[in-house]
Amino acid sequence: MSDRPALFRNLGLKLLALGIALVVWFDFAAQRRERISERTYRIPLSLVNIPAQMVIASPLPPSVDVRVRGPFTALRQLDPAKLEAVIDLADAGKGEKLVRLGPEDINAPREVEVLSISPAEIRVVLDTMAEKSLPITPNIVGTPASGFLLDEVAVEPRTARVAGPASLLAPMTQISTDPISIDDRAADFSIPATVLPDAAGVRVKEGQIVTVTVRLRPAVSPTPVSEAPARSRRR
Repeated sequence: MSDRPALFRNLGLKLLALGIALVVWFDFAAQRRERISERTYRIPLSLVNIPAQMVIASPLPPSVDVRVRGPFTALRQLDPAKLEAVIDLADAGKGEKLVRLGPEDINAPREVEVLSISPAEIRVVLDTMAEKSLPITPNIVGTPASGFLLDEVAVEPRTARVAGPASLLAPMTQISTDPISIDDRAADFSIPATVLPDAAGVRVKEGQIVTVTVRLRPAVSPTPVSEAPARSRRR
């Protein structure tokens, strides 16, 4: 049995614990003495754990403004590029959901306090994923050269396969290309074009790049009617 007093038993561990306690105390005291600052950052908004076979069917803000407060040194060392607002949709179902953002949704360091988030609520609509084949309509703009008229427009391929929220695809009956100008054109031509969905969340899976062929024809001027020579009057 050891004759050493209890105070000196495990002396090394006790000294180590004392040293850690002093470091923590000095760090805490330094933070208490340091001036507190506030700053506002614009940070990206991310959605995670979107359910399988579901897709976002509503417009979302790309970023939110967050106001934070903390020790001056902590804010000075804070990298705004590493801040992010995260919405977890693991338990979300089909339909509209109003998500309220809180400090726990911002990945800020523990010594930095989140004071406010703007916008504080985000409207999220989840819909089932669907696919559909749509005829492609070339978007022709402009006027041909003088003396020519638009005769015919052909596109190859004629249809595109699109995917997106079922509620957005249902009313769609066609899909268009980017604008194709025929200004001052006086001859037939072919040009590549890109098929562009005009609904958020809809993308082209097949047939995104097409060839548009435009044919022009001369404008037919009306044939002037010649006047018949007047008959000579009998004397």
